[in-house]
Amino acid sequence: MSGEESGPVEPARPAPVQRISPITFPTEPVAAPKPPPDAPPSVRDAFRETGFALGTEVRWLTDALNLQRKIAGQSGHSKLRNRRFASALLFWSRVHGAGIDLLALTAGASYGSCLPLLRSAFEWLGAEQAVVGEEQAEFEGWLRGDPQGGWGPHPQLRATDVAMGQYMAGQQIAMSEETGAAYRAAAELARSHFGPSALLSAAESHDKRLAVSWAEPRFHHGWAQLLFGWQRLLQDRQCRFAVGAGLFGVEAEDRAEYQRLHWLGAEMQAAPGRCTAEWILDGGRQRLLIENFRRQPAGAPKRILL
Repeated sequence: MSGEESGPVEPARPAPVQRISPITFPTEPVAAPKPPPDAPPSVRDAFRETGFALGTEVRWLTDALNLQRKIAGQSGHSKLRNRRFASALLFWSRVHGAGIDLLALTAGASYGSCLPLLRSAFEWLGAEQAVVGEEQAEFEGWLRGDPQGGWGPHPQLRATDVAMGQYMAGQQIAMSEETGAAYRAAAELARSHFGPSALLSAAESHDKRLAVSWAEPRFHHGWAQLLFGWQRLLQDRQCRFAVGAGLFGVEAEDRAEYQRLHWLGAEMQAAPGRCTAEWILDGGRQRLLIENFRRQPAGAPKRILL
């Protein structure tokens, strides 16, 4: 036999049997968050101060979320309903829902609760972007039940065996030049470190005094700006994916609206005096430097090194 012998050819795997049913979408627009009727005065004050000092940020996020709803709602016709489309929607749904929750949590000064949700939302965005490419095979394998999954029966336990279908996509976000720094910051601030815990629950402390404000939501201009900036980055990348992935029903006006939001967001982020965070090298260590950290818009800005 001439030439090299080829190894055995792996047989083609059958396509998953699940059909993609019509997709359901919310029809009501996303509105600016309001405090619950029974909210305590501190929470009501936080919503009021957020709307007064950061109303432009709130409007940007509601516009971005509504653009996503519009694109999703006009994408449900049968020509677009395939497994790649469905896999993207699974994660997009979680990013969108997190965006609504994050907006309300930030407006109500629940800043500590935002951080783990923001970290997860970045990971869902990374999964959404990855699974529609070469990694679509992993989703289809899960649907088929390779090695388990896809809503099969589990006779011994008399259960529906969905299987975890473990799929980690944080590395794609962490390595991205655009999202890596924000994702790493949200991840570190969400953990049980002393420094972030003190900044969230004892922001008025200094080297002579530890002043804990226990479970009391209070408006903090620096935290709100920082979190809104990261949320804007997240939703900007989600909108970009929605208009550019070729999976959804996008109109020319949708692309124009995304461009408007993108450039407006860039202007907001570059505004003088904005609270921002960046990773720096200090003594050979990566540390997070927060600029313009202050409780009130007119307060004296602080520089915080974590």
